Amino acid sequence: MSKYTASQLQAIEDINVRIAALRTVLNDLKSALRQCDLVQARVAVVPRPKKEDEEIPPERIEPQALSGQEAFDRTLFALTDWYGDGVHSTKAVARTPGAVVLQSEEATANLIGQLAHDANVLKDQIRQLIPRLGNRDDRFELLHNHHHMLVTLQLIRQLLVLPSAPPVQSLTFTWGVKTEIKKVTVEQTCQRIARYLTAPPPQGMTAGEWQSSVNTELARVSSLPENTELRHRRVLVVRPMVNIRRHLSPAEREARREKWAQEGKFDQPVTLREAHTPLIAVNPSHPIKVGALGIYCALERRQRRQRSGRKTAEEPISPLVPVYLVKPGR
Repeated sequence: MSKYTASQLQAIEDINVRIAALRTVLNDLKSALRQCDLVQARVAVVPRPKKEDEEIPPERIEPQALSGQEAFDRTLFALTDWYGDGVHSTKAVARTPGAVVLQSEEATANLIGQLAHDANVLKDQIRQLIPRLGNRDDRFELLHNHHHMLVTLQLIRQLLVLPSAPPVQSLTFTWGVKTEIKKVTVEQTCQRIARYLTAPPPQGMTAGEWQSSVNTELARVSSLPENTELRHRRVLVVRPMVNIRRHLSPAEREARREKWAQEGKFDQPVTLREAHTPLIAVNPSHPIKVGALGIYCALERRQRRQRSGRKTAEEPISPLVPVYLVKPGR
């Protein structure tokens, strides 16, 4: 008798059908892209950490820079790069920031746009079906039993074909280092600390010493008033980002120059998004400047002046959890 419900089994079947359809659509997209003339291509292959290093924040990331036909071929590969290899961590998804600029007949350009749209619809349907697989363990087992080494985030992330209007002026790439901040209560914080009571003790401590230390932290934090304002801060995985800068018409540029003269800043439309898969531009009305992703160095970032006006204390309320006290008056 199956350990899974009929609903779970139907959900994985629905996902399988859509993955098969997605593979067909993306193979058609690759064929359409190969029919185009390559104007320029520039991508960066971000190295993934090995499994044994997946919990260690990277101090330095040196992406492999590709251009021309190599970059175009890597773009085609990235479109269906959904699986792990057994050596590298699947917690750090594969990322290939960059862009390809192509020229083609109008019918081919329209087909590329439609195929990318169809692929994104299927990806979104898969994303919506995944919760029906059950809890985290069931989702993992069902997906990996049918699709060995599948990296779900690589499967469902959306593709971007840049529209011809409004025209794009430039694509510049940078590293995104963000901190997730969430409100938490004293009770929630104590629950997190209490989990350490059943965790193995750190090296150099006995089980008794460790439990005593955790209980001390638990008692200290639980003594805080219930209405104490706390924030959980978590540094997110370093990831490449792309700034999509739109081309301005002469009239728009003049209007912004006037605003610049009045306010001291030039307000040019820029969209920031994650750069996980190369962007595709077909028959752009203006030349697009494609930048390169540089080296990430954690030391250099730490040496930069820290942002002023932080709302929380510098040190956590306990060394066991990244939870910080909100400063008075905030």
